[in-house]
Amino acid sequence: MTKLFIIGNGFDSAHRLKTSYENFKGYLTSNCSGINLEQLIVPEAISEADGGITYDENEVISMLFYLLNQAERNTEQWQAKIKSGKKKWFDEVEWGEVETSLGRLDFDEVFEWYDDILDDDGDIDLFKTANRNSDRASQLTIPTLTIQSLFTAWINTINLDSAKPKEEFQKLVNNQDYFLTFNYTETLEKLYEIKEDNICHIHGKQNTEIFFGHGNLNDYTEYYMQNHIGSEDSLNNINDQLRKKTDIALENNQEFFDNLEEVDIKEVYSYGFSFSEVDEIYLEEICNRTNTENVIWYFNDYDADKHYKYKQVLKGCGYKGSFDTFNISK
Repeated sequence: MTKLFIIGNGFDSAHRLKTSYENFKGYLTSNCSGINLEQLIVPEAISEADGGITYDENEVISMLFYLLNQAERNTEQWQAKIKSGKKKWFDEVEWGEVETSLGRLDFDEVFEWYDDILDDDGDIDLFKTANRNSDRASQLTIPTLTIQSLFTAWINTINLDSAKPKEEFQKLVNNQDYFLTFNYTETLEKLYEIKEDNICHIHGKQNTEIFFGHGNLNDYTEYYMQNHIGSEDSLNNINDQLRKKTDIALENNQEFFDNLEEVDIKEVYSYGFSFSEVDEIYLEEICNRTNTENVIWYFNDYDADKHYKYKQVLKGCGYKGSFDTFNISK
């Protein structure tokens, strides 16, 4: 019998790898002493001698973290956790929450700094206001998209030197099992000697092209036009560029999902996986390729308080099997 493992960042964290959002922030801030997280800073373009444009790294990182923090704190999920006492403002943020926040970046504050431009009659000059907003919005594009290149650079610095295999997990897996991993590291290959042919790095891995971003498909064009006329093209471009290319990731890994139809999968184990909305496309693919009525889905008992949510997500993706838990000691 072949088992399928769904591996998320919690798996790497359990192996003491420094792969958390806080580690990412630490990487960026370690060499940048002038970062300001208390107010929104819009980086000013710096013209180079060759005609190119660059930006001050401190300003770019300050803006990115400020926007992400604001987006995260404004979500209903976060507010509910705060009210219930389950989360404090300073608690560590999960990657799923970060990626969700990338799809909800709020640039309103940028435009609130400016009054509408009026014509001689005291009415809003839509043409001049739109041009001003367009210029301002275009200044946000490159700095905001920089988060993807910064993320990739950080991912490539993570090493497995201090990681050790977990005996209980080692006993659970065998060479016939399949692994869908959302991690960019080669923890499975190097610590557990899993065959590469049985592993799908769905979002890429270190030193290759990686996929990182949100899954928000909402169209905010009307909102941008009504509130900041002229900004819509640039802000929509930012949303599009920060969207995780899940359709491409799925297309690139069709062979892996095709193989799932050929093997007799009766057990699925999710380990450190947060069941984020942006990743549901892959869960739906698994449910479409597997006779889930005969499957038991095992959740790691480490995050038992989230199992109800996970079950609802899976049922929404078409899962019809049963559930259980498994344990891996810390």
